[in-house]
Amino acid sequence: MHISPPILLPRSTNELYSDWVMRCMPVDEDRNFPVNPVGAWHGGIHIPHSDMAPQANPVRAIAEGVIIYARYPSEQKDKAPLAYNGNTDDGCVLIRHEILIGEDPVPFNFYSLTMHMKQVRQEILSNIGKRIKREQVLGTSGSVDGKNAFHFQVFCDEKMLETFCGRVHGGVSVGEPARRKPVYGGDYYYFPAGTSVYGAIPRDLISTPLTLTSEAFYIINSSGDTKTLRKNDSGTYEYLGRVVIAVNYICEPQGIDLLKNNNGYSHWVKVAIPGSSGWVNVSDNKILTYSEADLPDWAGWMLVDDDVTVDSQCNSGIIKQLQSEVQKEGKNKDALTYSVCKFPFEWDFSTFDTRFSWVKTKTEQLPDPLNNDEYEELREHIKALCFYDKLSAKAQKELSGQLWHFEPRMFITQIQKAERRLIFETARKMNDFTDDDMRYGDMTKEEILSQGNIKKLTSFNFDISEDAHFDNMKSMAFLTAWGEYSKLINIMLDKFKQNEGGILKHDLINKAFLEHKTTKECISKIKSYIKKLLSDNQDGCFSKEDLKRLTSLIKNEVKLPKFDDWDWFNGLGIIIHDTYSTRIYLDYLIIKDEGFKAGLSFQIQDHFGLDVGDVNGKYFEYSSWFCSWFILQRFRDYGYKPFVNEANFNVVIEG
Repeated sequence: MHISPPILLPRSTNELYSDWVMRCMPVDEDRNFPVNPVGAWHGGIHIPHSDMAPQANPVRAIAEGVIIYARYPSEQKDKAPLAYNGNTDDGCVLIRHEILIGEDPVPFNFYSLTMHMKQVRQEILSNIGKRIKREQVLGTSGSVDGKNAFHFQVFCDEKMLETFCGRVHGGVSVGEPARRKPVYGGDYYYFPAGTSVYGAIPRDLISTPLTLTSEAFYIINSSGDTKTLRKNDSGTYEYLGRVVIAVNYICEPQGIDLLKNNNGYSHWVKVAIPGSSGWVNVSDNKILTYSEADLPDWAGWMLVDDDVTVDSQCNSGIIKQLQSEVQKEGKNKDALTYSVCKFPFEWDFSTFDTRFSWVKTKTEQLPDPLNNDEYEELREHIKALCFYDKLSAKAQKELSGQLWHFEPRMFITQIQKAERRLIFETARKMNDFTDDDMRYGDMTKEEILSQGNIKKLTSFNFDISEDAHFDNMKSMAFLTAWGEYSKLINIMLDKFKQNEGGILKHDLINKAFLEHKTTKECISKIKSYIKKLLSDNQDGCFSKEDLKRLTSLIKNEVKLPKFDDWDWFNGLGIIIHDTYSTRIYLDYLIIKDEGFKAGLSFQIQDHFGLDVGDVNGKYFEYSSWFCSWFILQRFRDYGYKPFVNEANFNVVIEG
């Protein structure tokens, strides 16, 4: 894990990460993000003390980084200038974080600031400019305006915002494909007007769509839960409906798609459309696919940069419209949390008058403006809290001008989605329906009979019926499969006979891989590599170089999971044997003083199909059941579709 809340509470079993973050970070509604009650930009949230113990839970670093500034709190919290609206602590810690985001990661830098601390640890104060680890204790929460709470904010400059979401203005540009990296999280699609929607996944070249969309649709897809939206004339997104199914379908190109698909597969998603629902092939070149990394605006994300003033008053039409909808129309009260807002750094006293002179003028949110004496009291209070002039020249340069501010809880939840790393991938790609062993109905009787090194001894028999060929394969299952995994071969033969192609996923396949000795050996080696790499970099978070080394070690030193020994006698070797493609992910890496804990996930595919090489020189051509399989798949009069077997399983390693 490379990010976590500043306050850590025990996480319940099966509690969603996002729910846990919200529970760890309750918010004072009067000091929320991004605007305070008097209409000023507010770059963070106020988090009340999270327990009733005499000492609050310690405040921690949310991610690895470098301490840029730290200040021990003044003892005058109950007197002016700090006690402006009540007792206020001025202890603070500013950290510049350096993390990687995405499966194929890119570096991303951002700042976090903890303000109003009643105590800052000496090891923080004495190590400005030094690295700090995630979850390292900074100190404890203090008081602000007479309340037990601390201020917490997250922000970055414009260059890093572009790294984070690929743009610095507006919504996703649906006229362009998504970025290649970073990529992470769920799938989001743009369907242009004229997208073909089918009542069922087409299985021939003449299938007619159920309909063509008359307008553009915007799709949010998470596994089998798919939401459809459209953009109305006001530029906002209108929810149309959702479809929930067990699984989306990946299969060989079909219908008209067979003639133009270059990916080797088609990916079908069932979506809601006005008055109905249907299947859309999202691998079609006309469909644009995005990920969480693009912060799609139809998922609620907004880049708010329409306040062109240089003061701290919020003059954003976008924010005011959202506030109106939340307050008057009862719409989603969390809508503002998805806004990423551009406004000046709050902790630079030299810009005080530029930012705050407006508080002497009456506004709707400030019906009682400040007089000159009150304004001076505010000036002294802000001066006591500011620290920009204490920063290094480098930090001042990075924090000058306008910065982009995130709602901290949404930011932490978003970054957590970006933690997963693809640490190994075979050269042969996933969902490959273009390989020779995935062809079907492509050979004549004469072409099949010509296969085999010693042709007169081959067992290709065209004198028996189609059912007899399946009986041959069933007899193979009876002779080679028994015990716990004996069901698998019959499950696969039934799928083959149904002639539906696609991908087969089954818990028994997952279990067989997870328990196999080659998998255990693979996991053991990866564990040792992680331990060695952490030791080499003094237990810091993995860099891009560390991840490259890990990938290289897996590629060159590890035997991937496969069924290639005694498995021939329990059926697994027959139905899977070697594997076609493998992906290994590092889902998270938690580094503790006493060691580490990591999550690995595997995606492994093999083809239940035969290529020409399988009946030439491997001696399979002398087995009647094997020849029956080849005839059923490759003979033009039959053409039963091969399919992909897929295993997905997760493991936790500790060291």
